[in-house]
Amino acid sequence: MSTPGSEKKLTLFLLNDKFTISKLAQFAELPMIVAKGEMCFSARTEDELVIITPEFMAPNNVQQETGFRAIRVEDESLLKDTRIISALIDPLTTAGIGAVVFTTFNSVYVFLREEKIVDAVDALQHAGHTFEHKEVTAQK
Repeated sequence: MSTPGSEKKLTLFLLNDKFTISKLAQFAELPMIVAKGEMCFSARTEDELVIITPEFMAPNNVQQETGFRAIRVEDESLLKDTRIISALIDPLTTAGIGAVVFTTFNSVYVFLREEKIVDAVDALQHAGHTFEHKEVTAQK
């Protein structure tokens, strides 16, 4: 029996950078390097401002989790195809691997602990997804 999303086979890219997830105060200003930098992600809620940056761009003196790698999938139907997220997360969940997911209009980014990246790649390949090499890094 197949699980939801298991029929969706994706081409994935493992990004070269290591990422940091930082938690700032709810009304903190977005650090300038994040506002003008490359490959950064932010989300503000009623409780916090969270930013995901390459390690070299992470702000100082804030709560942080370091040592993440990212897998990216590009798909123009991302906002319409509900199978994409489950096709990524289901194999990781089955393998016991936690993930942080961030989506844009054209891409999904799955952030994983670096020590779990080999297991994550194995789980995703076992689910039928393929990895392609593409130089994708944040500019330093």
